[in-house]
Amino acid sequence: MPGSEEEYRYWGERANTHDDDVLYIVGHTINQKIEGWLINQFKDTDVVLELGCGTGIFSEMIADRVERLIATDLAEEMIELAMEKLGQYGNVKVQVEDCYDTSFEDNTFDAVLLVNLIHIVKDPVAVLRESGRVLKNDGRIVIADYTGYEMPPSSQINLGVRYIEKFHSPAPYNRLLSPDELAEIAKEAGFAVEETKLIGEDTKAVCLRCRKARNGGGQYFRKEV
Repeated sequence: MPGSEEEYRYWGERANTHDDDVLYIVGHTINQKIEGWLINQFKDTDVVLELGCGTGIFSEMIADRVERLIATDLAEEMIELAMEKLGQYGNVKVQVEDCYDTSFEDNTFDAVLLVNLIHIVKDPVAVLRESGRVLKNDGRIVIADYTGYEMPPSSQINLGVRYIEKFHSPAPYNRLLSPDELAEIAKEAGFAVEETKLIGEDTKAVCLRCRKARNGGGQYFRKEV
């Protein structure tokens, strides 16, 4: 597995205070901006896999807009909280999965959602290739990640100070991505990029939608057995 126990343990240990801590760090407005973008990326016939769902904040944003959602995270502490938050939705299932090596069959989902995951995993290309494996031909990947890109230096510093204040140490593989950098990761993983967008005011998020090739994406998206 390209990932490490360190990256999962880091977030699991912070599960109980995660939502409040993140809101303190980034503010409420950026999540509203992300929701405004996300809700236009899905159809009511979509069967969606979410990787790195955390406590289910972003799962809730699309739950009523898709046919079925499987929200997953490797940190069991996060999954327990997500189950509480998403239990009201009859079309949502919450379960433990490794974003590098999921248990799902090839060509299963219409879309894969990843919010605030790509910028914190050790090997983002590997995560996207696994996403591509479980996507149907012509399926979509929808990504949104907090970033300091194009924020004034003083704002970046303040963001970092608030982060350390709440989380005490940086995430093991944290990176700040620009739209172009995120697009390059998607292209390296074998996807056709359809949209990149930088949103937000005080705090920024980079958003991307990309699509799997109709021919199945070649060797990148075949699971080895």
